[in-house]
Amino acid sequence: MKTVRPDPGTASLLFGATGAPTWPLVLIILVLAPAIASAQPSPEEILRRVDSNMTFSTARMTAKMTVNYSEGVSREMEFISWSEGTDRSFLEFTSPARDAGSRFLRLEGDRMWIFMPRVGKSIRIQGHMLRQGLMGSDFSYGDASENPSMEDDYTAVVEGEETLDGRPTWILYLTAKRPDLAYQSLRLWIDTERLVPLKEERFARSGKLLKTSLLGDVRQIGGRWYPLRIELDNALQADTSTVLQILDFEMDVVIPDGMFTLRNLEGGR
Repeated sequence: MKTVRPDPGTASLLFGATGAPTWPLVLIILVLAPAIASAQPSPEEILRRVDSNMTFSTARMTAKMTVNYSEGVSREMEFISWSEGTDRSFLEFTSPARDAGSRFLRLEGDRMWIFMPRVGKSIRIQGHMLRQGLMGSDFSYGDASENPSMEDDYTAVVEGEETLDGRPTWILYLTAKRPDLAYQSLRLWIDTERLVPLKEERFARSGKLLKTSLLGDVRQIGGRWYPLRIELDNALQADTSTVLQILDFEMDVVIPDGMFTLRNLEGGR
């Protein structure tokens, strides 16, 4: 077998007589080190990029929410919603007939109301009601009150990397900056290329796992990537799981006047 040896002249440029690297190799290492170190953004930068990708000025969507029960039956509801910024949203259920006309309003400062046609008036959502499921789903009113900008509410560390559903992800562990948040810690699997979460685990202050979300059907909309399907499993409610499928999604839309008002919530702008 023929052994290929480096040219003595070339080897002497990289290694001295003692075999230690000489200055050209050291210089190359020093130059490349910052680039290698910066291959993975900081946790703060990852959250910033995710927030930039996942939040928008205004949006309109129609969606179907399916609650699956352990008995093998399911219940489907459809709704249309409008949102503005990170803290104003309006949602109206359109089907089935028994739920049509039920509406939800969220304003600044986590002020929320729900209007049920059979009750005939709006009800303020606060206190223990925040833990109740939106229209009997696994999505709580507290979930609806969350600020979608995670960088504002959580500090993060990178726990590692993992391939999930064929996609490379960063695993981030988030800790709440304030005690009043619905979840005191989160674990997120962030798609490294599309900058969307593909999986979320939500924990109580005690560390108990409360909810797990799987996000899929990721599509490019208006130059961004966005998951159009969310499957939510509530660890405290073993007999149900909920799937939210976005049917139509538009960003940067014009919001009708009077949309985010109690008058509109109760039936007229």
